[in-house]
Amino acid sequence: MKRIAYSGVEGCFAHMVAKKIFPDELFVAYEGFTKAYDAVMSGECDIAVLPVKNSYAGEVLEVKKLLATGKADILTTYDMPIVQNLLGIRGSRLSDIKCVISQQKALEQCDEYIKQHGYETIISTNTAIAAKEVIKRCSMSTAAIASLETAAIYGLKVLEEKINVRDDNVTTFAVVKKDK
Repeated sequence: MKRIAYSGVEGCFAHMVAKKIFPDELFVAYEGFTKAYDAVMSGECDIAVLPVKNSYAGEVLEVKKLLATGKADILTTYDMPIVQNLLGIRGSRLSDIKCVISQQKALEQCDEYIKQHGYETIISTNTAIAAKEVIKRCSMSTAAIASLETAAIYGLKVLEEKINVRDDNVTTFAVVKKDK
C-alpha cells in the first residue's frame, strides 16, 4: 500500500484529490506543503499531492519553490473544480457572521463576497483546518470557507453555497514523487 502525503486534514481539497486519484491507498496528513513534500523526499511517503495553481488566485508560490529544487518528479497533474461555501456552527445564521476563516487562496477566491459582506478575515493553513477552528471557537459570528464535503465531515451548517467569484474556479494539483 502506498503512503500518500498531503497538506491539511481530512476534508481539505488536497485530501479529496488524493482520494480520487488513489482510492485504495493510505493518506497521511501533514501540517503545511513543505512537510508533505519533505515526507516524500525522506521516503516516509511515496507520493505527495500538492496544489500548484488556482485559476483565479494564481500560483501557490511555496509549492512552486519546492518543485523548483529539482528533487521531485511530477507524475501527473489533476484539475479539480473548486466550489467554496460559507460554513458555520449549528444554530448560526448568515446574518450572524462577522468573521471568516480560511486558507489564503480560498479567501482570495471569495474576495468579492467577503468585501460585499464586510467580513473580517483570518488566514488558516487549510480550508478544513479552518472548519475545525470554527468548531473550536464555537462562535455564532465566525464561519469557515470550505467545501460541502468539509461541512459534512465536521458537522457544520452550510450558510451559503458557491461564494467564490468565478464559476470556473479550478485548482491544479501536482502528484509528485522523489526523483531517482
